[in-house]
Amino acid sequence: MELANWENRSWVTANMINPAFVATILVAATEMYENESGDCMPWELVFLAAPMALHRDTREALPIRINSYASKWVTENSALLASLPKRVVSMRPYTREGLRYALRAGSLEVVEGDRLRGRSAWKLDKDRDAELAYIIQRAAFLGRWFAAAGSPATLYALFGVTP
Repeated sequence: MELANWENRSWVTANMINPAFVATILVAATEMYENESGDCMPWELVFLAAPMALHRDTREALPIRINSYASKWVTENSALLASLPKRVVSMRPYTREGLRYALRAGSLEVVEGDRLRGRSAWKLDKDRDAELAYIIQRAAFLGRWFAAAGSPATLYALFGVTP
């Protein structure tokens, strides 16, 4: 799927799925993955992080603690996750666009050829930007949770997403 020219995108797409915001989500996830695991995040996981953090019902259903078993959470939220594979596919072009944006801006870097390191440089006014701060916080949680949950192949299989 090719993305529409910027001026032809809907207002919602231009504001909620813009490259800078998606990049911010990816940076938060990669940064916290590394903080949790001590290793940089495998690049494949960005394609799970963005659609999960941006989808309101999914981000609100995420567990609070990273020691929550992903398999148990998937079982308890199977109806919610039934649409995840489709969301991952439909978000793929936006995730790629955000990934390219973050790489060009220097907030993500490729390490060891197949891993990503994030470096955040933003400050949000949590009172004024509460919804954005919450989405970014949930993306950061996903990074930590993914680090504790297993390999990308395991996570993709667990969430029912085929590469």
